Amino acid sequence: MKRHNILSILCAAVILTGCQQISEEYVPAEAIITSAETTAAETTAATTEITTETEPVITEKTVSFTALGDNLIHSSIYKQAARRGAESGKDYDFEYAYAGVADLLDTADITVLNQETLICNDMIEPSTYPCFNSPKALGNYMAELGVDVFTIANNHTLDQGTKGLKYCLAYYDENKLMRVGAYRDHADRENIRVMEKNGVKVSFLAYTESLNGLSLPADTPLEIGRTDMDVMKSEIAAAKEISDICVVSLHWGTENSSVVEDYQRTEARELAEAGADVIIGNHPHVLREIEIFENSDGGDTICAYSLGNFISAQSVGTNLIGGVLDFDVSVDEGREPEISSYTFIPIVTHYDHNYSNIRLYKLSDYTPELASAHGVRANSRFDYDYIIEYLTDKGLYEAE
Repeated sequence: MKRHNILSILCAAVILTGCQQISEEYVPAEAIITSAETTAAETTAATTEITTETEPVITEKTVSFTALGDNLIHSSIYKQAARRGAESGKDYDFEYAYAGVADLLDTADITVLNQETLICNDMIEPSTYPCFNSPKALGNYMAELGVDVFTIANNHTLDQGTKGLKYCLAYYDENKLMRVGAYRDHADRENIRVMEKNGVKVSFLAYTESLNGLSLPADTPLEIGRTDMDVMKSEIAAAKEISDICVVSLHWGTENSSVVEDYQRTEARELAEAGADVIIGNHPHVLREIEIFENSDGGDTICAYSLGNFISAQSVGTNLIGGVLDFDVSVDEGREPEISSYTFIPIVTHYDHNYSNIRLYKLSDYTPELASAHGVRANSRFDYDYIIEYLTDKGLYEAE
C-alpha cells in the first residue's frame, strides 16, 4: 500500500487532512554543487582535495484539480440573472448565484465543470426543463470564475437538436474554451484535448450513457461520446500516449439515487486498468461516494461516482446538497500517477419561497436558520440535521 496524504473532508465542523493544448513553462529543479572547504595544510599540499555533494534532483510533479458537479440551469436561475443584469446594465448577472463558492473555483491548476445545459451562443432563446438552453453569459461567467474544462456529454446534449449542438460547439470554440464530449466531426474527436500544467500533460475525455432517447442523424458529422466500453478503452489508451494524466467524465447512473450501482464499480475499475487516472461522475443530481483504488500497474485512480448538482432549482432536498472535490495528482518518472491528496467541500443550493434568490453556500457558511427557511421545505424534508445525516451516510462528513 502506497502512502497517501489524504485530505478527506472539509465541512462546517472539521477539516480532515488526510485540439487545444495550453502550455506553461516548467523549470526543473537543478542540482546544487557545493565545494568542501580546504584547510591551510591541504592548500600547501601538492594537490588540493575538493569534494562535491549533489542534492537529489526532484522529479515528482503535481497538478491540482477542482471538480464540480452538474451546472443545471433552470429558468429560475437565468431569469434571476436577467433581472439582476437589468439593474446593472448587463444582459445577465450570475454573480449573486455563485458568489458564495466563487473562491473555490480559482485555486487549482485545473477546474473541471459538467455543463449540464447547452449554451447555444444566444442563437436560441434560453429554455428550461425538459429541453435546456442557457445564455452565453453563463459560460462566460463560469470561465471568469476559473473553469478551465467544460464537459458537455450528457443526456441534454441534443436538447436543441443538431442545430443547437452546432451553436453550442461554436460558442466554446469562438471563446477558446476547452469543451469535451461532443465534437464537430471524427477528426475533432480524435484531436484529444490536452492541457499542460507544471510540466505535466493532462488529457480529458467525456461520455454519456443517455441522450434522453434521442440520437444523432446518420448523415451528420457530429459525434457525442457514449459509454461504449471498447471505445472508451481505446480512447483512454490514445490519450495516455500523449499525456501523463487522463481525466474521464462519465454521465451515468440512476437519477436521484445516491446508491452506487454494481456495474459502475466494475466499469470504473475497467477504465482505471485501461489508464484512467481520474473518473468524475455526474448525472444522478445527488451525491455518491468517492473512492480511491490502486491499479495493477501500481498507480492510483480517484473515482467520484457523483458530485451531485453544482447548482439547480430542483425541488427535492438531496438535489440541493452537492460538493466541490479538490485533489492533487503526482507523477514521477518510472511510476504511474498517484492521488497525493483530496478534499471534499460540501455545498448547498439555497432558495427562498417559489425558487427566488437562488444562491450557493459552502456548508461551512450555512446555518440551521437558513436551512429551516429553505424554500424546498414546501416539497421535501430539509433542515440542517438532514444535510449532516445525508453527508455522513455517504462518508463525506465527520463531526469533531
